[in-house]
Amino acid sequence: MNRRMFLTSGIATVALSRMAKALGNSPFFQGAVPNGPFLPYWESLKSYRCPEWFRDAKFGIWAHWSPQCVPEQGDWYARNMYIQGSAQYEYHVKAYGHPSKFGYKDICHLWKAERWDPEALVKLYKRAGAEYLVALATHHDNFDCWNS
Repeated sequence: MNRRMFLTSGIATVALSRMAKALGNSPFFQGAVPNGPFLPYWESLKSYRCPEWFRDAKFGIWAHWSPQCVPEQGDWYARNMYIQGSAQYEYHVKAYGHPSKFGYKDICHLWKAERWDPEALVKLYKRAGAEYLVALATHHDNFDCWNS
């Protein structure tokens, strides 16, 4: 087994997880390594079975709320605002100035949750007929949407 095969196999994940647990300090996350029904490799996850309620659920809502909602110019804003000639770049230059002077990190500071009302949102989703809700935790821009 070569290094690449080792690193891409479940063996590496299990070894790193067990090493982190033994050392009490994980390079992947802070706090204790959680105990659960699965080991951190794909073969273990393949044994997962969806709960019955989810198998029967016909409608769910994906809450995709992150700093890219500030300019309201669609997905991949954090990337496309830097690509000259793209519609998002043109919008950004007009609305905020050149990305070298006002970049995505500055957009992140504009994103606020002062009117965030999760109870009202869940009620709205339930009235719409949603049987489950999936909330965004970390977007492709690497912005954590929770207190990390």
